[in-house]
Amino acid sequence: MSFDVVVSQFALMYFPDRVASLREMWRALAPRGRLAIAAWAPIDHARGYQILVDIAARQCGREAADVLAAPFVLGDHAELAKLFVDSGISGANVSLHEGSIRFPSVKEFIRIEVKGSPLADMVSDDVMQALAAESENALVEFVVPSGEIVMPMDAHIVTAGKG
Repeated sequence: MSFDVVVSQFALMYFPDRVASLREMWRALAPRGRLAIAAWAPIDHARGYQILVDIAARQCGREAADVLAAPFVLGDHAELAKLFVDSGISGANVSLHEGSIRFPSVKEFIRIEVKGSPLADMVSDDVMQALAAESENALVEFVVPSGEIVMPMDAHIVTAGKG
């Protein structure tokens, strides 16, 4: 079985063997098929997340901070392009796209990012409260009049085609 299009939306960074994963995506692609991969840009293109990672390091330790920083491990443009070359995918185009991410509130941002991650079992309710309290102050620059939080969040889009 083959596919005309294979898409991976913000998942490649979590695969244990990224080269093998890309090779399999490429193998499953039909002749003249298209591959598209989205991966987050470096964390310095997502200042709100960097602030949260710094707070988590202080409140919970380095392990917790590393969990929150994990989505950004493929952020380096050159390293991402090399991953495709190493996978046997020539001619891949890596482009940076500016964007933003929105949450209903700072408290909801913290809840989603902590409780929706491996940290859920590592962080007590008291620590969650402390994270939320410090984050309310640290992320105030991203709060819009509606109370929502809107932060920059850039991504790399990688495209390649067969034949």
